[in-house]
Order: sequence, then C-alpha cells, then structure tokens
Amino acid sequence: MQPGKLYSIQVLRAVAALIVVLSHSIRAYTINAPGYMQGLPQSWLSSPWFRDGMAVGVDIFFVISGFIMVHVSEDYAEGRKTPGNFFLQRVERIYPPYIVATLVLMGLTIAWVHSIPADFTPSRIVASMALIPSFDSAGLVQPILGVGWTLSYEMYFYLAFAAALAIGRRQYLPVLMGTIIAVWFIATIISSRSAVGIFFSSPIVFEFLFGCLVARLYNTGKLPSLPLYSLVPAVAIMAVASYFHEADTLSEAWRFAYWGIPAAIVVATVLPLQVRGSIGEALRFLGDASYSIYLIHVVIIYNVLARFYPKLISYGLVRFIDQAVAMTFIVAVAGGVMFHLIVERPFNDWRKRSRKRAAANRIGAQGAASATDVPTPSD
Repeated sequence: MQPGKLYSIQVLRAVAALIVVLSHSIRAYTINAPGYMQGLPQSWLSSPWFRDGMAVGVDIFFVISGFIMVHVSEDYAEGRKTPGNFFLQRVERIYPPYIVATLVLMGLTIAWVHSIPADFTPSRIVASMALIPSFDSAGLVQPILGVGWTLSYEMYFYLAFAAALAIGRRQYLPVLMGTIIAVWFIATIISSRSAVGIFFSSPIVFEFLFGCLVARLYNTGKLPSLPLYSLVPAVAIMAVASYFHEADTLSEAWRFAYWGIPAAIVVATVLPLQVRGSIGEALRFLGDASYSIYLIHVVIIYNVLARFYPKLISYGLVRFIDQAVAMTFIVAVAGGVMFHLIVERPFNDWRKRSRKRAAANRIGAQGAASATDVPTPSD
C-alpha cells in the first residue's frame, strides 16, 4: 500500500476536533459556569458522562498521529529522506501556530485582568513555548495554552519516531515501540511527582502505538476490513466507559484501554470510507483546519466570548445554557477556521514555497558544479 493522502483521515480529524470543541463548550457553561450564568436552566448536555466523554476526540487524535507517522514513513525508512528532515518538518508544522495562539491568549488575558498573572513567569513562559512539561498554577501538567499538553506528547512522539528511524531504519517500529514502552515503564517505577515524571508515566502514550500498528497493517495490506457497524460497539464502549469513569469506577490510568482501543477501531474502520459531495468537502476542509480549531477554541471560549455573554444575558438574548453552548460551539469553530486561513495556512504555504526554492537552488548548484567537471578544449 503506497502512502498517500487519506481523505477519510481528514474527515476523522474534523470530527475529533469538533467533539473536543463541544466538550469544552459544555464545560465552560456547566462546571465552569461564571456567576452570571448560574441561574440559567441546564439540560441533558450538562450530564458529566456526556460532557467529558467528548474528550475522546483527543484519544482519536493520538491514534491518528501514530497512524500518519508510520503511513508516511517509507521514504525515511528507505533512506530517501533523513530522520532529521522528518523532525524538522514537524517542528515547523507545530510550533509557529502554537506560539501565535499562546501569545494571543497571553495578550487577551493581560488585557482582561489589567495585570500580569502569576502563572506568566519567565520560566513558565519559556517552558510553555517549548512544550516542555511544567505545572500550571492549579498543579496540572500543561502549558499556558492548556490544550498544548497534547502537543507536548506530539513532540515527544516525533522525537522518538525520528530517533527510531535513525537507529533502526527499516526496523524502526520495534525500536520505537520498545523505546516508548521502556520510557513509560521506567517513569512508572521511579514514580516521580515532577511534571516531567508525571508526563512520561502516563499510559496515554500507548494510544500513539495503537495508531502505529494500524498503519503498519494498513500499509502492508494486512488490516482486516472492518464493517461500518464496527463503529457502533466502539462508540458504545466509549460512552459506557465515560459513564463509569465519571462514577470513579474506572481510573484515568486505564484511559488508553477504554477510550484508546475503541479509538483505534474507529480509525481502522473509517480508513476505506469515502465521504463525497458538499458534506465531504466541508469535512475535509475542517480536517485541514482541525489543528487551528483545536489550538484557538479555548481562547475564544474563555477570553473572547466571556466579554459578550453578560450583555447577551442582560438583554434576554441568551436564556438557556444550551443556547450558550450552541453559540459558543459555532463561534469557536468559526474562529478556528479564521485562524487557519489567516495564520496557519499562509505560513504552511510559505514554508512549502521556501522548501521548493531551496530544493531548486540545490539542484542548480549541483548542476553548476557538474558543469565545471566537463573538460574544455583548453584542457
């Protein structure tokens, strides 16, 4: 199976991003509801198992991440591209939009509170910008832009993947899996309560490996063809697990099993699917914009819309929590699309043009060097 762009994966990216935005939109106006919303009627959206179950979008993202890395690995495993090139492209892809989103968040926060929050220390800013695990003011291991905790894992995956390619070449997958599992095992045994220790000891890293295995089976033509109805039990397991997770019956430590394995089944099931027509085009576009939507949606929810809802409520334009959730969801997704069009896509286009120019210059330089080796009549 030759690597290529899988539109089904782009559609699944869109779905994952949208359910994460929905989860955070509900949380913002239920368990995190500001005082001026406390009296608004709530509905079934406030159910904890449903609200927090939407966080499974993150687990789907992790599986997709592992899948894509293996799916596009042939050139690197064959030596046509270097592991350093792989890692550099990922760094260029992840950091610029993330840094811009973090700066936007910091600027809006300072403007909102008219002071510099205690969390904005130089060391904390540097660690956050670099995606190095660190504690926030609430004791959580996440950067200033909270959703960036997943990007810290992404960068860890990229670095481990590049190292495995450098060490194992064609046998990079066993090296990668062994490295990820060994680091997790050592961190678990040491049981450090430092931010880095907590980061490396999280078993959520296994979801990345699930995606890697799905891609290896897919690329070699050994992935079983799962019927579409396989999505039903997978989603049902996620929902039931969410209910028991909220009841404290299932530990967060088992998230990789009760959400990660069904997420891998979802990815494997949708791979051969084709979503055509205008809906398919819209979902593929949202898939392209999914990174921006994921980055900026919390900023919009907590640092932009929070300025408008008191007025909307006082004017009687928002009477129910459901209204606020629906409006927030739409505006957050739209804001993510705008961020994609204004920040992410122009930078990616510039990056691609720069690479093409650099490649053309290298070819031209090689051609000129070869020409100097051709004997002239005077030789």
